[in-house]
Amino acid sequence: MQNKFINDLNPLLKLAVPLALIGITQSSVFFFETLFLAHVDQQTLAAGALVSWLFGVLATILFGTLGSINILISHKHGANDEDGIRLVVRDGLLLAGLLTIPACILFWNMSSVFLFLGQSQSVAILAQSYLHALAWGLLPNFIMIAIYESIIGLGHAKVIMIFTVLSVCLNIFFSFVFIFGKFGFPVLGIAGAGWGMTISYWITVVVLTSYVLLSSKYKKYFFHILNVKKPSFLWELLQIGVPMGTMYCVEVAFFFVLTLLMGSISSQLLAANQIAFQYMGTLMAVIFSIAQAITVRMGHLLGAKEIDAAKRAAYMGILIAASFMGIVAVFYWFFPLLLISADFNVHDPKNLEIVQDIKKFFMISAVFQIFEAMRISLFGALRALKDTHFTLLVSIISFWCIALPLGYLLATYFHLGGMGLWCGMVVGASSSAILLYWRFQSKIYRYEPRN
Repeated sequence: MQNKFINDLNPLLKLAVPLALIGITQSSVFFFETLFLAHVDQQTLAAGALVSWLFGVLATILFGTLGSINILISHKHGANDEDGIRLVVRDGLLLAGLLTIPACILFWNMSSVFLFLGQSQSVAILAQSYLHALAWGLLPNFIMIAIYESIIGLGHAKVIMIFTVLSVCLNIFFSFVFIFGKFGFPVLGIAGAGWGMTISYWITVVVLTSYVLLSSKYKKYFFHILNVKKPSFLWELLQIGVPMGTMYCVEVAFFFVLTLLMGSISSQLLAANQIAFQYMGTLMAVIFSIAQAITVRMGHLLGAKEIDAAKRAAYMGILIAASFMGIVAVFYWFFPLLLISADFNVHDPKNLEIVQDIKKFFMISAVFQIFEAMRISLFGALRALKDTHFTLLVSIISFWCIALPLGYLLATYFHLGGMGLWCGMVVGASSSAILLYWRFQSKIYRYEPRN
């Protein structure tokens, strides 16, 4: 029994640990962006919050849609189908390029939408300068994600860590330089954050593309993709990826609406909520990485017809994710000032109110993130089973039909403000986890051999 436990745990951790480090490293970009903008002023921080969540919505749609690349490649890798891998790589890159077009149009025209949604004109103007700069970096970012997903599908995560560190270091450096006008560059303020990200994406994608085309390990999958004449996997990528992308859109759009509701109450509450999301976004990146590891590991095992091992891998991943967030909850409950002090002077009397708001958000966020860890891990397991339509339905029900109406009722009718919105989120996440667990049991049962 112990050997079976170790045999199940080790391959999952070999995928999950590098992916988790990658997730934390990637999410640290917005952690530092928030940190930098918080040192400008609260209004700039509020504008940065709007852009962060808009970019988050787009990124999760993209990760969801392009996540179908690693699902198909993991199954084909388990079946030793190299030609199939090349086809998925080719069509995944094509899909990334096509998705760039609507994304650029959205970013260029989003400021008027912010005004329509009730945000102040000064905040919308600040957000616009950030978005226009960032729009020029969408193409390299999308291509980079498609290449990452291809490599992850092969079960290789360590190499991505190197390029992620490169991208993030460049991102933080250039953002700092342009926001504050260091080394002789002009002070660009919030627009500097966008230009810092754009420059880092272009440098990284050039280096990454050169690497996969020259590497003996990867060039057989990337170098001759245009010469493969077999039927396209583009439609299958869309069939699997679009529901996932839509599901993530539904969820992150919920958080975006939550951010707008916070901003409609007060800019201080919006800023406090952004600090709570700053930590949640960074730490949930670990959970998304664990879920991705579950998907890839199960994909390899299902491709090799090892159904029992795939089931155990799913349970192991869920346990790891929930345990990690349980440890995080301890820090949220007992050491909140230590976390808040990264953004604000907690001893300054003028920051007293916002610090108290952040502490309240941390208290309820600790509970929310445990349920969220279980929910996202179950997403990963169901993705491996190519079940993405049900997860979309569950996300719509749990967040938009349960969490948002309940949270709004608690925030307004019961006068709980921002805490009411967070309480609605807890109920939505827990309901979703229960439904997804039932679905997983039902789907994996169909894969199990019958006597």
